Amino acid sequence: MQKLLPYATFKDERGRFLGITQDPWGEVNFIETRSGHTRGNHYHKETRELFFIISGEIEVSIEDVRTGNREEFVGRKGDMFVVDIYEKHTFFTKSDSRWINMLSQPIDADNPDFHTSEQPG
Repeated sequence: MQKLLPYATFKDERGRFLGITQDPWGEVNFIETRSGHTRGNHYHKETRELFFIISGEIEVSIEDVRTGNREEFVGRKGDMFVVDIYEKHTFFTKSDSRWINMLSQPIDADNPDFHTSEQPG
């Protein structure tokens, strides 16, 4: 898991510009989740994901299923991070939350890259 900073920021009397990423992404999603709900709880073998928290607080749990290494933190407004392949990611919303999710490739509806077993195989 890699935490990211904006590639650019700019603020004037009109408001603020925040550059999220200049990397190519294959799918972009807007997510709204009510407080007290869980999302994710899976990993991908071929797909990286970028998450950008617009509002709310989200408990983030990351586990590399190959090594067992774990990381946990609370994501808040403006936080941005990338989940790499084989990193099981689970999100629990501590408050109503809005976030952007970008995938390195579109999800194939016929063969989705979602895995839940503890051992990659």
